[in-house]
Amino acid sequence: MNEPELFSSLLKIASALAVTVGIMFLLVFLFKKAMQRGGGEGNTDVVRILSSRYLGPKSSIMLVDVVGHLLVIGIANGTMSLLTEIMDPESIQQLHGLRSPKERSSSFSEYLKGYLKRSRFDS
Repeated sequence: MNEPELFSSLLKIASALAVTVGIMFLLVFLFKKAMQRGGGEGNTDVVRILSSRYLGPKSSIMLVDVVGHLLVIGIANGTMSLLTEIMDPESIQQLHGLRSPKERSSSFSEYLKGYLKRSRFDS
């Protein structure tokens, strides 16, 4: 294989790779847009998960605020069951102070930015 053929082959491979990666980024961007549009970002006031606890294989318990009603829901083997509704005003006020897991956790990009800032100052 001579030099011009090798260069043209590498150019074809690099351009095919660039197109493939570009399509992947475009699909991720479109997927994120679709999830934001239909993902319920505007519905956070209607249903909020205040707390969730894993109990065992395929089972957990959740504390959910649905339009001001605090519900304790059990999830096991693909079914959901209402365990109780909390009606005590003192308990309701205390539990409304909890933040949802989405509000509590940072995104991976925010975590990575913080790590990079810390590592720049450490070195």
